[in-house]
Amino acid sequence: METLITGSLGIILLVSILSISTFYPIFAIYLMPYAFALSPEIIVGGTPAREISVRLEDLLLAVLLIRIVFEFVMSKYFPPPKLYKGELFAPMFFYSASLIISTSVGVALFRVSPASGFFYVLKMIQFFLFFLICFYYINRERDAKIILTGLLVTMGIVTLIGMIQVPLGGRTTMPFEGEAAEPNTFGGYYVLLGSIVAGLYTHETKGWKKAIYGLLLAFAVLPFIYTMSRTSWISAVFSLMTFLLLTKGLQRKVVIVIVALLIAMSLPLMPGTVKERFQFWKAEEGFERTQTIGLTKFDPSSSERIEKYKQVPRLFVKSPVVGLGVTGGGFIDGQFIRVIVETGIIGILTFSYLFYVILKYLYVTYRRTTIQLIKGLALGLFCATIGLLVHGVGASTFMLVRIAQPYMLLLGLLISYNYLLEGKIPETSMAEHRYVYPYLITKSVN
Repeated sequence: METLITGSLGIILLVSILSISTFYPIFAIYLMPYAFALSPEIIVGGTPAREISVRLEDLLLAVLLIRIVFEFVMSKYFPPPKLYKGELFAPMFFYSASLIISTSVGVALFRVSPASGFFYVLKMIQFFLFFLICFYYINRERDAKIILTGLLVTMGIVTLIGMIQVPLGGRTTMPFEGEAAEPNTFGGYYVLLGSIVAGLYTHETKGWKKAIYGLLLAFAVLPFIYTMSRTSWISAVFSLMTFLLLTKGLQRKVVIVIVALLIAMSLPLMPGTVKERFQFWKAEEGFERTQTIGLTKFDPSSSERIEKYKQVPRLFVKSPVVGLGVTGGGFIDGQFIRVIVETGIIGILTFSYLFYVILKYLYVTYRRTTIQLIKGLALGLFCATIGLLVHGVGASTFMLVRIAQPYMLLLGLLISYNYLLEGKIPETSMAEHRYVYPYLITKSVN
């Protein structure tokens, strides 16, 4: 009886959220930072490669996309010239096309299961759609601030959950990940959000806000270390090094160095399990696939990744141009290996082009803008991108829901916020016109 009541209340709450989102779409964007990190997964099916699950943000995205299509149909006007002016739409389209082409060829040649390939490609294209809806719907500075606050509050919530996990032993993980929890995901999430908070801290002028950002970073250190994700630790170092290279002013550099030293000094106080994770070269007795480079033998986790990297040339030559298709190379725990094996040369080129454009936009924005909030966001996201690209050496970083989704939302948020504050797009209210298209349409259609 209690389960029935709980389930009924959950359905009523879900229907209410979706209904409000239909008539007030920005409300759905407000909820997404929380949904990304805190939404449980509902298993609705499965394929040979993965389970098929639905999360709250999936439903919110569906509602918003349907609304966009409805608005275009009702207005009888579609503005491709405006759409093409978005800096990132073209590279996102090209990379999406490479995924579709590679997987279609893989299915045709019986290298890829149609169901597995379809759902993986759909999930990766969905990440770009989060960027689109953020770019599309954020048309007020107030909206951008609420969403950014939501991301920071969510980071605080997951940090609290991580702190609770630390005394329990084991590795810290994201909430609601179930039995298949992956600490690597939590580590990558911290590299992303931690870099954003560090960027905001670096360029914040108000003391009380700097204090909040500083506390967020300070409390995140312990749960981050206890992910025991060496890939995440290394990527955080690269992100920190990027901060040192880009930030101006001796005071800021000193703060970064002090933070790094405090973290390094705290490591000897960590328990033995944490210290052991630093030892990539600690071979395990009984593990038959131990990899050796020179005279160094590596632990099982590192050995498995090295073994997979050694297989790349053999898999690549099978289909060098379009790859084997998404999931065609089997389980691969590495972003760059996946791109090379699954999408071949066209995937390598489009993936590289996408992140070249992203990094270029972030760097130029950081250098040119005089608005401190935009400067902090651009710096944080640039450093996060560098860190996550390093994270991709040992994880499928940009295929992980809890990393890729907030990353794309932040990217869309930055571009929207930048346009608003630079005066490129005037602030508008959805209530002012019957149909209005932020950034995409310059005038309403009666």
